[in-house]
Amino acid sequence: MKKYTTIYFDLDNTLLDFNKTEYKAIIKLLKKHNLTATDEVAHSYSKINQSFWEAFERGDIKKEEIFEGRFKKLLEYLNEQRDTAIMAEDYFALLAEGHDVLEGAFEILGYLKERGYKLCATTNGVAKTQYKRIKESGLEEYFDGIFVSENAGHQKPEKEYFDYVLENSEEKNRDNILIIGDSQSSDILGGINSGIDTCFYNPKHKKAEYPSVFEISSLLELKEILI
Repeated sequence: MKKYTTIYFDLDNTLLDFNKTEYKAIIKLLKKHNLTATDEVAHSYSKINQSFWEAFERGDIKKEEIFEGRFKKLLEYLNEQRDTAIMAEDYFALLAEGHDVLEGAFEILGYLKERGYKLCATTNGVAKTQYKRIKESGLEEYFDGIFVSENAGHQKPEKEYFDYVLENSEEKNRDNILIIGDSQSSDILGGINSGIDTCFYNPKHKKAEYPSVFEISSLLELKEILI
């Protein structure tokens, strides 16, 4: 078995339950702005938000276009008018409150630390929000480095993002690194773009668009790979 020294962990929907965090935040936001706060509307927002982030990862839009753009789209869907700048600001504050940890996250991080692996958190997003969520979740202590796309000046899946992580972490040899994440379009494609092995975290058994060295449906399966 190939010996890795360093693991790049994605955060949202790999270690942190972003779906739950997003749902709580959008429901609170809708209520705050006197908008229809139902599961259907929350689900519609999630789809809109995902489409904006995927467009950003493809390089079709700038990150700044996401923050108000997704709420403009949601308001169009609801046939309502509100101040999208205020909605975006309120949403960031509510999102930063969410730090639900996925099952097995603490156990696998503790396991890997005990075995001497260097662990890096690699995430797209807003630095202030992501750092707050990592700290309050209790995950911060496990990481040797935390790398948010906003600080890097590039985002997954760009090679330049992973170059930034390499430059600012101990391990310089790409052959000794494994990327673990749930996103085909950012984590797995990012590994391909940067020449780093990947492990696709796929609890919902989705069809893979890109090849990975490993695929797991539970974080604890990593104990069979990283011994």
